[in-house]
Amino acid sequence: MASEKKSNGKDLGTPIGIVAGLTIILIGIYLQKTSATFPQKLNWFISSSALFIVIGSTFAAAMVAIPFNSIKTIPAVIGITVRSLAFDYLAVIDKMLELAAIGRKDGLFALEKHAREIEDPFFSNYLEQATFERDAKKLKANMDMEMNNIMSRHEAGAELFTFMGTYAPAFGMMGTVIGLIVMMYGFDTGGTGGVAEKFADLLQGMATALITTLYGVITANLIFLPIAAKLERRSINELRHKEIVAQGILMLHAKEHPILIKEKLMNFVPKELKDKESKDKDSD
Repeated sequence: MASEKKSNGKDLGTPIGIVAGLTIILIGIYLQKTSATFPQKLNWFISSSALFIVIGSTFAAAMVAIPFNSIKTIPAVIGITVRSLAFDYLAVIDKMLELAAIGRKDGLFALEKHAREIEDPFFSNYLEQATFERDAKKLKANMDMEMNNIMSRHEAGAELFTFMGTYAPAFGMMGTVIGLIVMMYGFDTGGTGGVAEKFADLLQGMATALITTLYGVITANLIFLPIAAKLERRSINELRHKEIVAQGILMLHAKEHPILIKEKLMNFVPKELKDKESKDKDSD
């Protein structure tokens, strides 16, 4: 029995959410009541220089604040957000109860064969270790060390996108300031054009300068911060799974009764899953 369910499909929530957010923004632009056509209005919000300032400066700041090795993991981290992965906590507990019955009947050494049949490396490795490690404290220390390493790796990925989401709006504002400075210095009341015409150019330049602020807000709140939140949620789910496995193995090692094992491990299961299990039992 596998202790976690891995789907070969994709979790399309991230790309669909980003596309939906951009679509809503485009619809909002379209609904603005002006005499301009939609392509004209859309063109008002397109600026390659603004995008370059926001994205380029955000990544540059990330490289200053975060080790470069972490920056290189960005494609892999994004890949995690679109990978479908769900943990079946109840299946883990059922497996623990099955192993507990075998261990109490035939001894811990009998579990070594069953450990090799488990797909989850964490579960399999430490169950096998529990069959020959006499010191429960050492076994717990080994599992805690690996879980801390996993937590640190997850925190690094979420921290990277949180950092970029925090600073993207600031660099958007910086791009706006740059645009305003250039615009002000470029405003010349002399020459052949009238003041009204040049003031209109000034307003157009001001609108263009504000686009960088818009880009900073969009990239932060539609891309960077949501990805960070998703990574944190994935980390919580995986670490809960690892904690159930670790606690279960320690109780197997101590040869605790299956009823007591289930009672303790169910404390780690989210309430909605407990309620679902209760309803399923009632329906049976």
